[in-house]
Amino acid sequence: MSLFYKLRKLHLLHPLLHSFGKRQIQTLSWKVGDTATVTKKVTFEEVQRFAELSGDRNPVHVDKEFITRDSKFENCIVHGAYLNSLVSAVIGTQLPGPGTLVVKQELNFPSPCYIDEEVNITVKLAAVRKILTVDFTCVTSSGKVVLWGNCRLARHSSKKV
Repeated sequence: MSLFYKLRKLHLLHPLLHSFGKRQIQTLSWKVGDTATVTKKVTFEEVQRFAELSGDRNPVHVDKEFITRDSKFENCIVHGAYLNSLVSAVIGTQLPGPGTLVVKQELNFPSPCYIDEEVNITVKLAAVRKILTVDFTCVTSSGKVVLWGNCRLARHSSKKV
């Protein structure tokens, strides 16, 4: 079972998926520049559940005492993989949408994302070919970029492989 489905089962992405609702892009006629954005506040409880699910219990993510005592950070840090899963949720449900598979990805984490920060996850279509290319960012409500990158995407075929 993939990490995305485990997250969905634990209801980590449930509120995010519900926020897409009827706004899903239903057409295959994409244009360069098409954009989808979702806003999500990442809670300590979500980060704890993600740590349990992934096995990444690094204290910088889940131990508030460690943060105040032994780190330079102001609060626990959201896992980069969790932020990336939010990007994946936008890609797989909105732009380009259901049936999309990531085949290559580049991730950059210029600043930490702290617990309880609100994050705007934006995916923008950069190239439309057989393999689609999107650029993405996760930016806090204060304007801090916590993740940026790009990925190449394949559309799922109705034919069995």
